[in-house]
Amino acid sequence: MRAFKRVSMLFIGVLSIVSVSVHSAEMRTFENQFGKVEVPVNPKCVVSLHDFSLTIQLYELGIRPCGSVARKRFWSEPYFRGVQHRFDTTDLAYVGSHKAPDEEAIAALNPDLIVGLSYQDKFKEKLSHIAPVVILPTNETSIEEWAGQLADIVGETARFKDQQREYHWIISEFKRLIPHPENITVTTLEVYEDNFQLIGRGGLDEVIDDMGLGRPEGYLKAKQGINYSLERISDMDADIIIDTYEPLLNSRKDTAEFRESPQWKNLFAVQNNQFLYFNRSRFGESMDGLIGSAYLLFSHIVERELKTQKPSTEE
Repeated sequence: MRAFKRVSMLFIGVLSIVSVSVHSAEMRTFENQFGKVEVPVNPKCVVSLHDFSLTIQLYELGIRPCGSVARKRFWSEPYFRGVQHRFDTTDLAYVGSHKAPDEEAIAALNPDLIVGLSYQDKFKEKLSHIAPVVILPTNETSIEEWAGQLADIVGETARFKDQQREYHWIISEFKRLIPHPENITVTTLEVYEDNFQLIGRGGLDEVIDDMGLGRPEGYLKAKQGINYSLERISDMDADIIIDTYEPLLNSRKDTAEFRESPQWKNLFAVQNNQFLYFNRSRFGESMDGLIGSAYLLFSHIVERELKTQKPSTEE
């Protein structure tokens, strides 16, 4: 009985120490579209609820999160997309998937901050008893805007401004060398076995907009996030078509039949070798992702003899 009491008192003591450390941490109020949250001034253990958008951005800012969601197959190690080929993730704890974060795994890390995406606002209430939860407006604003918010939360605004400066320089240099970018049309999509969706990973769509590049009429009338059949692919014909693949999947093999179809081969971009196939985990949806995607587009448009369906407008 005495041993039990000693263990109980020790447990209570540990809880008291944790409670004191949490309450003694310097806090401040952070506010965005999802409301006000009291967050630590210098977070020591940050848990990310999305690898491709948030975990990668934290690493880029010089912050090593203590936990992150990831992609994981049965009997395999977790795969932190956009992260582990660039950074050492040895000490990064796996805390479930972005659709179902593991509450117990997160609590075991004793984090002082949890960050998530817009659609993860539904997890905020149940995770808030573990640590302050900040939801970033990833659906409502540009990557540049919410990345600035994340940098503010973790005290790395100076690093963010350096990233911002480089990105804006690429955009301005592109516009200097391509005076009428609107005459170059681009379609971003993902081809599957028998259909496709309009998606631009790694901030590609944001870069295309910032560069002032054009979109084909069919693309402008279509909707993102829904499946279109092969018969609709001609509506998306553009000077440049960009698809992305996931290294974990057999994308080339699975989409071979689609890419061998007459409808695909008749596209202007395909016929003129202006179809680009990018590794979607190469750049995350982050500031460095914007920079990397911008450099890729710069090299493929500025530094080659590009063919266009619409003649360039002379100044």
